[in-house]
Amino acid sequence: MLRKKTARSKAANNNVTIPFFKRINGVVLWLAATGILAAIVNLTFDFLTGDVQVQYIQPSGRGYEFKLINKSSTDQVVEGFRIAPDFNQKFVFKIKDHVYGKFTDSGVSIPGGSTTYMPAYEYSEMNGYILQAKSEVNFRIPPLVARRYMAPESIVVFAEYSTKSSNEYIAKFESFLTKLKLRDGKKRKKYLVADNYWTPIGNSNKVNALKSACRDDDLLAKSSICKLYK
Repeated sequence: MLRKKTARSKAANNNVTIPFFKRINGVVLWLAATGILAAIVNLTFDFLTGDVQVQYIQPSGRGYEFKLINKSSTDQVVEGFRIAPDFNQKFVFKIKDHVYGKFTDSGVSIPGGSTTYMPAYEYSEMNGYILQAKSEVNFRIPPLVARRYMAPESIVVFAEYSTKSSNEYIAKFESFLTKLKLRDGKKRKKYLVADNYWTPIGNSNKVNALKSACRDDDLLAKSSICKLYK
């Protein structure tokens, strides 16, 4: 009796399972024939692989022109964008215009004192900007140094930015992927800025800005700050 019941049970399962898979195959074939399946696959692949990328363009006065490129299929809200120095290393700025300095017991005093700030680090004008799907936008960031008579000789910086989908449900899914470390919440692109030329470098590449400056300038190489790199 147990064997017959088992056989009937298997037969019943087969009678239910086979039509179910036939219906699924029929739906898949219909989606493929109408092109909807390809659209769904492309949209899913695009969502998982598409991203917002940053690109340096050129100097713009004392500032710099950048571009954000949205390669994803959803509108993205720019949560923040700024240029941050590599705080783990030293950097070099040069005086590019004639200024009057004073000799003191501790060295040379320049106009405005010996300290200043980086306007590019405090940049916030792109916050809240909605970057349409499959689009790009050019914008200008302020200088790397607030002093008008100064310019970067050699400095390593990061272009830091973060975006999220303008759709609240997709944004929650993106946040979930970020928590699983399947998506970068905050992105960083590393550059070596030398004489206003921005060279992109890998984030894991340990480029020393001061060492690069000492290598490129023979007069600077004779100074005390370059003794460590001889």
